[in-house]
Amino acid sequence: MAIFPDIELIGQPGYAEAIRQLSPNAVDGVDLLIVYDSDYDFLERVLAAAGYDDPKLQLHLLEWSPAAGPLDLTGLIRHLKIKRVLLFGQDMKSLGLHFQVADYFPVEVGGVNYMRNPSAATISEAKNKGDNGPAGALWRGVKASFMKG
Repeated sequence: MAIFPDIELIGQPGYAEAIRQLSPNAVDGVDLLIVYDSDYDFLERVLAAAGYDDPKLQLHLLEWSPAAGPLDLTGLIRHLKIKRVLLFGQDMKSLGLHFQVADYFPVEVGGVNYMRNPSAATISEAKNKGDNGPAGALWRGVKASFMKG
């Protein structure tokens, strides 16, 4: 029997590149961060329905692909004083988030509300093919925790 614990150290990437890529015009006091991988046009329509008529001013928007590499999302959230995060098409571990939650279900972790979703392009394509299930699930989650208010 080994007397030493089996410890796996997890490296933490930075977030400086994400700061450079954020929507540059967001006003002070914005508490919602949206990290998406594609299809901003679809997101813009969803956000308009949620009461955000000028998302680039009212939200922090970050286009980030899992292929772009890891990101210290927790550090970015602390830096921006974010309270709500919508994730589209993101890998939780590559963002430094080590909890699991089903898609479309808002969850609070450490005082921050998160909702993980498939890629916005995937949801949009399903809707265009007549499958309103993913878009409906997204809308229910947005209404629960991410409306402008």
